[in-house]
Amino acid sequence: MALRRFAQQNNATASPRTPDTHASASPLPTPSTPRTRLSYGHRSPADTPSISSSVPFDWEAARSRAPPPYATPIKGRKSVGTGTPSKQIRKAVIRKKNLFERIKNFPSAIAFEIALFPHNVPLPTPKTSARILGGIIHLLHFLILANRDSEEGWDRISGVRRTAWFDWTTPITLVLIFSSVLNTYYMCTQTKNYKFHRRSEPIASPHAKFVTTTLDLDPLELPTTAQRIRSNLWYALSYSWRFLFGMRPPKRPLPPKEKTSRTLEMDIWDPKEMELELFSIYSPAHALLWLAMGSSNWLISVLIMGLVGIQLNTLTHSYTQLLKDKQVLSAETMKEYNDIFVNPRLNPIRHDVAVMTHQSEVVNVWED
Repeated sequence: MALRRFAQQNNATASPRTPDTHASASPLPTPSTPRTRLSYGHRSPADTPSISSSVPFDWEAARSRAPPPYATPIKGRKSVGTGTPSKQIRKAVIRKKNLFERIKNFPSAIAFEIALFPHNVPLPTPKTSARILGGIIHLLHFLILANRDSEEGWDRISGVRRTAWFDWTTPITLVLIFSSVLNTYYMCTQTKNYKFHRRSEPIASPHAKFVTTTLDLDPLELPTTAQRIRSNLWYALSYSWRFLFGMRPPKRPLPPKEKTSRTLEMDIWDPKEMELELFSIYSPAHALLWLAMGSSNWLISVLIMGLVGIQLNTLTHSYTQLLKDKQVLSAETMKEYNDIFVNPRLNPIRHDVAVMTHQSEVVNVWED
């Protein structure tokens, strides 16, 4: 209380007043709390008056792509202020290689490109590659069909019927059918493995099973050749003198066992985009339709082939989009749960609260 009286007396002596109004002076007005300066706008969040204060994010500035209120400090400046960078940009001197150095580095550049092959080849997207490959396969089937129909027409004209069943079209047809079956098998067997280390009960899925998993991240060190030779010599010596004295033969030392655990494992089907697209364009059903196609039923065969391709393509793309939508839905559900329940409790917004004195505690310095 004495310190407050002393501060108010100093404030009163510093303020201008007349000598005749010394006794009849009115009390000082109630002090007002200064406004707290917020840290958004043209100030850095590090300049806030307290560490506990937090300012909401400026979404309007983010949507309008407004420039930042403080620029990045220029490298080489002694001051760490947040002023605008200078427009004078230092021009760097780039040393260019001469002709001799480029010729000298040419073999190493070729070796580097060969080492990156085929990853450095600008290939099209998987969907485009599958469509190109499917179109080439259908074109080969069309050429085989045209060659077969032309030979049958020539046999009818000449009156001589060929009995050979194996020609150049047979191996190509077999290769095409085998490629469709192989692509189908490869697409259906593409899986991704997941392990549930904290799950002890089985999951209602035919692809889930319990397996024995090694817990050691680093593999066990195998004994060296010298250690194995010494171990075998000692075992032979011990076995020989135990055999002479009629004792039990010694037991071989067991190798160190790895730490294992019973873990639930699940294999989830994970097909690639190229295999799915190629399966919808050229499946084993398309190959059989090409074999059954002739000059009399080519129209109905083409219609069935197109209908099968459209159905497969629509089904695969719709189901793929369904899986993506489920992933987005799960992510948004977790985001809303975090925004509503988790983040408000973990990161509450705090504001600075100042404590001020009440009017009853103000002392009039003019009273005796």
